[in-house]
Order: sequence, then structure tokens, then C-alpha cells
Amino acid sequence: MHDHASPRIAIIGAGTAGLTCAHQLRQQGLSPVIFEKSRGIGGRLATRRTDHGDAYDHGAQFVTARDPAFVDLLANLQQAGAAAEWLPRLPKQAPRPAHTWWIGASGMSSLLKPLAASLDVRLRATVSGLRRHAGRWELRLVEQDHAEHFDAIVITAPAPQARALLAGVSPLVDVLERVDIAPCWAAMLGFDAPLDVPFEAARFDAGPIAWIARQSSRSGLVGRGDRWLANAAPEWSADHLEHSPDEVLTLMQAALAERTGVALPPIAFAQAHRWRYAMTTRPLGQPMLADASARLWVGGDWCLGARVENAFQSGLAMAQAIGAAW
Repeated sequence: MHDHASPRIAIIGAGTAGLTCAHQLRQQGLSPVIFEKSRGIGGRLATRRTDHGDAYDHGAQFVTARDPAFVDLLANLQQAGAAAEWLPRLPKQAPRPAHTWWIGASGMSSLLKPLAASLDVRLRATVSGLRRHAGRWELRLVEQDHAEHFDAIVITAPAPQARALLAGVSPLVDVLERVDIAPCWAAMLGFDAPLDVPFEAARFDAGPIAWIARQSSRSGLVGRGDRWLANAAPEWSADHLEHSPDEVLTLMQAALAERTGVALPPIAFAQAHRWRYAMTTRPLGQPMLADASARLWVGGDWCLGARVENAFQSGLAMAQAIGAAW
């Protein structure tokens, strides 16, 4: 397909769903433009680097694969040096994982870099409004005073954010009400001495803390001291959603000491991050939403579940549907 004949397609969000969709469209000869409000790609495949250069994977902790196409993608990413297996020591009583745990070779955010390599990704580009006008889409950004026009729009934001963008614009907004997504507070903690526990990752079924992982057990994740990531449980996160990061850190540190049964070493670094839309608890039940006549597609992990693989499946389904529309 020649560029001058190509439709202009905008993709909102440079997470797994958006980049998968864009990468597939690029392979079909289309040239989508991706708008991402953050300063980097990946969405919840996120790596935070401190002022001292220490790295924390503070979003999704690992990726698993069941879908053959996603298994193939991860194999290709491993071959390209972007993905690595993660084999942390687990508590003695913990069951062995049923599926390989994959991580980014130099932080989770590096996992998608090969997909984004040839794409037009515009970072720090926050979409503030959409309007259907004269058979095309008008897209407005917070950061610029003029609108851009596109033939098709793909929205891969979390369902509540997609709902806000589509309010008064598309009937798909009502279907999005069915989706529920739980929040998660994540605490990044750097200690001057090792945390004295006999494992490197653990899940907890009760209490404020749901998961902890030693960041130095993750290949390519650079930093000093003993660095840990703790995720709060969904219910606890919801109850403390509007608390300040400092309040949350104090509570989570106390809960971590209680849960592990060891005194925390002196803290060299502490930061909390609130994921307002972290884990799908009630998915849509189909890979995407589409209004083909309006050239509008909406998707994300929340369509099928809570895993990164679900975001990939949604992005793939949208790309296939868009390819069939032209």
C-alpha cells in the first residue's frame, strides 16, 4: 500500500495493546501515529529510574504466555535480547509457577522497545478530546493549540479513561461501564543492608501487602543496595486510594515488617506510585470494541483479563479488524 493512499490512523496509548496494534498495522503497510501521555512507552510495563540511577520495575512484575502468537513474540524478543527468563527464589511452601516468568532484559519497559522501533510514537502527548466531524476524527492534545485529523481512532487506555474520551462521542461508552479495574499502590524501597528473608519474590493472600520482589534478582536491572518492590492488595489500595504517597509508604513499610517478621534495614530510598487502573477484576469478555462505520476501535488488557498477554491479544484483534476495514 502506498503512503499517499494510506488512511491516517491515531492510536491512543503506547502500552502493550497500542504498540502491538501499531506494529501489526505497520507490517500491513499502514503508518499509524501513537499518542502517549507519559514520557516513555510501555504503560504498566514500567521501569522507574531514580536520580542516582537505581532501577525499579514498579508496574507489571513479569509476563506469562499461553497464546501461541504471544509465545512466539516472547521467543523473538528473547532472541533480540529484549526479554529474559526470571527465576527468583520463592518461599518454600510456594507452588512452582505453571508458566515461565518473562521480564524485560534491562527493565520491564525494555520489553516492548523492539515493537516500537519503527513506529511514530509521540510522547508527552495527552489527548484531551475527540470529535467526529465530516466523516473524520478530530483529535485535540493538551500540549498543542490546534487539532489533528485522522480517518480512524484506536483507544487503548484503561476502560474508565476510554469512557471519558468517548462520552458524548460514541455509543460504545455505555458498554465500557461493564468493566471494573482495581487500583494498586506500589512501594519502591531501597535498603542500606539486605532484607533478611530467604526468598526473592513472594505473594501474600491476606493483609495490606500482596506481593514483594527483590529488584536485584532481575537481570539487567541496575542499582545499589538491596532494592524491593512491594505491591499493596487491591482492596487496601482502593481503601487508601486518595491518601498521600508519604502516608501510604509509612503504612506499607509497617505492613512489610509485620508480614516478613523481620525488622526493615535502614531505608536509603522510598517512593510510592499509585496505579489507579492496575488490575482488571471484571473484563469486557471480548477482545475489543468496534464501531467500524465510525472507524473507531477500543481495546486493552481489560477486554479479556488482567494479564499483559490479554493486552497483546486485544491489540492483535484490533489490527486485524482495521486491516479488514481497508
